[in-house]
Amino acid sequence: MKNINVQSFVAVLLALATGHCLAGQPADVGEGTVFRGVFGDSLERDYGIKVSGLLDAGYSLNNNSSHADRESGQTNTPVAGFGDEGFELATLHLFADKALKANFIPRVTPLPGPAPTEASFGFTFETAYGRNAQQARTYGWDMHWGINSPGDDDPDKARRDKQNFLAVPNIAATAYLPYAGGFTAIAGIFGPALGYEIPPNIRAARNPFASRSYAFMTESGAVSGFLLGKRLVNNSSMLLGAELGVIQGQGNLRDNNDSKSLLGALRWRTPDMNTWIDYEFLVGDSQNDSRNDIQTPRGRLISTDGQFKQQHSLNGWHKFNEEWSMGGEVLYGRQSGDGKASTVDIVTGPGFDGAHWWGANLVLTYQQRKDLSFSVRAEHFDDPDGYVLFPSSTARGAFNALTTGLRYDFNKYLSLRPELRYDWFDGRDDARPFGQGDARNQLTGTVEALVYF
Repeated sequence: MKNINVQSFVAVLLALATGHCLAGQPADVGEGTVFRGVFGDSLERDYGIKVSGLLDAGYSLNNNSSHADRESGQTNTPVAGFGDEGFELATLHLFADKALKANFIPRVTPLPGPAPTEASFGFTFETAYGRNAQQARTYGWDMHWGINSPGDDDPDKARRDKQNFLAVPNIAATAYLPYAGGFTAIAGIFGPALGYEIPPNIRAARNPFASRSYAFMTESGAVSGFLLGKRLVNNSSMLLGAELGVIQGQGNLRDNNDSKSLLGALRWRTPDMNTWIDYEFLVGDSQNDSRNDIQTPRGRLISTDGQFKQQHSLNGWHKFNEEWSMGGEVLYGRQSGDGKASTVDIVTGPGFDGAHWWGANLVLTYQQRKDLSFSVRAEHFDDPDGYVLFPSSTARGAFNALTTGLRYDFNKYLSLRPELRYDWFDGRDDARPFGQGDARNQLTGTVEALVYF
């Protein structure tokens, strides 16, 4: 980032860490404190609308890069989360939400208890500014806003300049209708909640590390369309809910082919919410019908015929006791290809005949005390065709990683997450995806600061 240096960032952290610079009513968490301090709490008290912010920034280095390399940007890739070495403003978020009074939280979980008998309406809104907002943009919406130029059309320049981007990955209306036991709906642009991790590092997110898994890299940051949800079972044995929706594809408001995609999930919970399992999927044609509207890297294919893409995720979490918990994910994806000369992969050329990928990751967390936890993650991700991690990598083979780190909640405003991560690659050929294309392994150290306001 060119206009914020490390010294000014540290000064902001120190100011927030004191806890005295923010006005407003005392709370267990810092979210919304600034807004309430400036505008009062009437919006939240009278209308249930919560406004809050999150600053996600950090500093990282790896063992492969020289000082000159680091100046070029994205030298941690294909590791996701903090792509740049040195200081990086990952994302500055602004959230505004009005929650539903419902028995199902859209994209999250069914809830226990009686079904509300009155209709409820709400919304969700999020803006994101920073390096990671580059992947959060949506075609036909915020992809080519003026503030995102010139990097929107020149990714290499964006990398060299370490350009920040602006995105609005959530702008959607929500509703609960008390018919047949209750339905929820969300319509607009929203995160699909496909996979174990979710994009923003909000406090409630199941993201214990600064870096992300390879599985996370394969999942769409935003979709546009609508999604219906319903709690199916609520008894002393379990909770079960389901969701199904129609969307424009991955990161797409302006449809680049003639067919829609389906997004859906089954969500199972124990009544005490200490164990849950989700099956989630996104399926539909994924190709650019025309060379005049190529939506890459979301779609690598150009074809006048439909090329079906599918991604499936089985993920879950279990709390053993007050100290120990474990979560994980298994995923499978496939991009079909008919092999015709008219079906062109922009990387490998004509005659694309399909690709597949799969992965598994497991996270174990020890909560030593309320403000301090330790986590370790192991993952394996196999991309034998070098397809789905594009543009971060086109290496054909298996990526493996072991990550260890901690989270320390300094106070209600500031949390610190240092981590060490080791990645290694088992290739189908001599590909070297780390460093400057000259290494098959990498050790990365990152210190992340999360400021809630």
